[in-house]
Amino acid sequence: MIKIKEISLANTQRIYQYKRELDYEISFDIKGFDYGWILSSREWKQGDKVLDVGGAYSRFPGYLSKENGCETWVVDDFGIDVNDPFWQRNQSPQDHIKAHPEIHYVLERVGDPDNSSLPTGYFDVVYSASALEHVPPELTPAVWQHMLDLLSPKGELIHAIDIPFPSNGGLKKLLQTTMFDMMPWLFPENFRLKHYLATPRNYSRLVCNTLNMEVPPLSGLDIWTMCLDPDVLCESLMHGWYRIVKDGMEDYQFQRVGNLLLHFIKE
Repeated sequence: MIKIKEISLANTQRIYQYKRELDYEISFDIKGFDYGWILSSREWKQGDKVLDVGGAYSRFPGYLSKENGCETWVVDDFGIDVNDPFWQRNQSPQDHIKAHPEIHYVLERVGDPDNSSLPTGYFDVVYSASALEHVPPELTPAVWQHMLDLLSPKGELIHAIDIPFPSNGGLKKLLQTTMFDMMPWLFPENFRLKHYLATPRNYSRLVCNTLNMEVPPLSGLDIWTMCLDPDVLCESLMHGWYRIVKDGMEDYQFQRVGNLLLHFIKE
């Protein structure tokens, strides 16, 4: 049985709170919110077995290990299998791993339990920070099911997923997405899966159905609230500059991106 602890959208008031109260460096962007939210979502204990999905070069797993005494794992292939410089970020995964012996790195992807070296039923927490939106739609259900299988009893799934604002496509796209969001049963299942990031509610429904949970009302996740509420957190312009400078995406066009927060407990 899975219990929902939180399904919501990131907001500016909370990131201000994290900036004031936490000793981890919180930047004013979605990643900064992710880390503050994850830290604040539970009481971290020494010896907690923690898995970061897609953590790669992040400093956050090291923080959990050194400051909270967690047994921290990171599962990420660093783009090695596809030889994609975008994911390797012009860094050496081997050098990074060697420099962080306090972390157990597993060079693979979640979602294929038959070929995974990750221990089933082992982790107290499986989390991700702006990573799962990169999973291809057809693999997303398998990834969530695998993460659930990795949890020990009473374990927690804590995931922050980047969701583009439906208004990025203009009024026409906003109206089309409203119909999709309000009446999903009009659209075939394969269409809903293909457009899994179209709205926060669509992604949330997909996860709940995958984990055999009853879909809650999902209040506050409608796209008009997301697009019109000024308190809903939007990725900063620095994110676009980061893509241009660090990732070499000279043609990058900044679009508004929000953050969907999903926190479940395995009972």
